[in-house]
Amino acid sequence: MGLNLSFLVYSSDGALDLTEPVAAGAADAVIGRLFPRTPYRRVATRPLLDTSFPERGTPAVGVYDDGVLIATRDAHLYDPDILHTRYHKLTEWPDLRLLTSRSANGMFAYARWQDGRMQRCISVNAVAGVWRNDGAAEAFEGNEAVSDDRWLDLCNGALASVLSLEGDAARPVSNAVDWEDVGLHVFAR
Repeated sequence: MGLNLSFLVYSSDGALDLTEPVAAGAADAVIGRLFPRTPYRRVATRPLLDTSFPERGTPAVGVYDDGVLIATRDAHLYDPDILHTRYHKLTEWPDLRLLTSRSANGMFAYARWQDGRMQRCISVNAVAGVWRNDGAAEAFEGNEAVSDDRWLDLCNGALASVLSLEGDAARPVSNAVDWEDVGLHVFAR
């Protein structure tokens, strides 16, 4: 499959249960809050695998009992610290995580904000090596140092820890959610 994804994950405690979606209208409300002056409309509902790395201007949103998952190219950042401030507006979920990966570039970036303050930032890729490695290590990183040759392991670990998803060439995840069982609402201008 290759790991091409660009996610923002909002929750109270750092993990999101993708098996408990709420009504589609909640996704409309999230888009309205993030883009109050841009007339987005919901155009489709598609499996997560089909929306994980969306085209620019076509975010996909899922709202769940315990948070929000947004697939957006706005999160595909080699330096997560430059994430647009609009994405810090959903303060009812104090834990925000950015997960992005691109197999063709051998890259992975991850960031975690708690109450708007960055706690962890990792960015690695085959060309630049370790671009960012700031803050205290997360449990999914294991005991090895962050390095560009671990980009796939880091990505798989983050997907399992935050979303209970199995990545590419990953060890099985207990209670894994199937990518095809998760539907996101796709928006367009």
